[in-house]
Amino acid sequence: MQHYLKTVTLGAFTWKDEERLKLFVEHLRELKGPWLFLHFILLSICLNFPVIFAIAQLPPHELYGRLYGETYNFAGASSTTEFNMIMYESGYGANVLLPLLGLALLLVLIIQGVFYLSAVFFLGLHRLHQRHLSFRNRLGLALFSSTLPVLAAAFFGIFLPTVHIIIFYFMVMFFIFQRSRIISLEW
Repeated sequence: MQHYLKTVTLGAFTWKDEERLKLFVEHLRELKGPWLFLHFILLSICLNFPVIFAIAQLPPHELYGRLYGETYNFAGASSTTEFNMIMYESGYGANVLLPLLGLALLLVLIIQGVFYLSAVFFLGLHRLHQRHLSFRNRLGLALFSSTLPVLAAAFFGIFLPTVHIIIFYFMVMFFIFQRSRIISLEW
């Protein structure tokens, strides 16, 4: 656990210092695969928080309108308050909201997985002329360089949900390739 926390700290707070980057890469090489998976899940949950927050805030009538693109005419409900009460009484939280939040998390996990695999692949292409980093080390570099950008994006996502994901990806690409460029041939 202590090794994981040191790696997270080095990944988040190492900028242009070659010695700290060298220590960061050494920590990545010693880190086991389950810690990479744990960090991936934590990053995905953090990135997904603003989306979940935005969906959970919506009253049932507004969520219905956004999902189906129409106004409601359900069970003779004449007002939004009546519609909301009918939905709450029929198990809206457990039957509608929780599966929708689970689907949102699954979608973010899939997008995250594709993004990180693509980033690792392109990082490998970018580094062909430099010393070889293994797939796991490139993945670790990408994941642990994402700690601060995901926190910043999650904060920004409270105000503009879903836009924060695009901003997060741009920040992560900058961090990954900037750090990869600094890693020297001598290592």
